[in-house]
Amino acid sequence: MSQDYYDALQPFDYIIDLLDDNKAELGVRYIAQLDEDLLPSYPAILVNMEVPVEREQHSTQVFRVVFNIDIWIFHAQLTIGKATRSRADIELATNVRKLLHSDFTLGDHIIFGFVSGEYPGRSARVVGGKVSTVVTTRLTWTGQNRVMYSDS
Repeated sequence: MSQDYYDALQPFDYIIDLLDDNKAELGVRYIAQLDEDLLPSYPAILVNMEVPVEREQHSTQVFRVVFNIDIWIFHAQLTIGKATRSRADIELATNVRKLLHSDFTLGDHIIFGFVSGEYPGRSARVVGGKVSTVVTTRLTWTGQNRVMYSDS
């Protein structure tokens, strides 16, 4: 079963399950995926794939496959004081990164994966015609694997 992830949804589903299994410890109230709009409560996490897979020839009959997953942390609407909110936002993003880094190989299914970037900001969310500004952190996760031509 070692290093057998070769399609985009395999690491995606693993990360969704990892986050969902640990959402209580993280203090996250909801895990969403792909283009899901409904975030019933904050903090919430949206796991998405803008550029899911990059593939290049690695060696004879083997591709190097790079998986790219975006983890958007929606902290809260802009209602709490900035100093309190900022510290809590950083702590939550740090804890999500540490959770992802607790399993660099996704259970030995890939060679290596890690959070390659952390980008705090604000996002305008439009749901049902209503616009709200939400404090966010985008984590970019990158994982690598070697995949035989016959498996891709």
